[in-house]
Amino acid sequence: MKKIGQWKEDMITSLEIPRDLAMKETVITVTGRHQVIVCNYRSVLRYEEEEIILLTFRGRLQIRGKKLQIPIYTPEEMYIEGVITEIILER
Repeated sequence: MKKIGQWKEDMITSLEIPRDLAMKETVITVTGRHQVIVCNYRSVLRYEEEEIILLTFRGRLQIRGKKLQIPIYTPEEMYIEGVITEIILER
């Protein structure tokens, strides 16, 4: 008998659903030190010029730096710009 986790993985594979969407994984794309794109987040917990904290489906994501701003966001995706010095993903 298959475990539920294995069954879920098999279903995702057979339906050809992107794993990050099906498993609600957060996708973080970093471009140099000046841009981060975050996909699959839940909400914004803190938004300050030196720290942005997002709640993801698996924990908290902290982005630290200087002159941070969120010029574009949707319920699924967020662009963060500024001088990025640190990214921490906590469970």
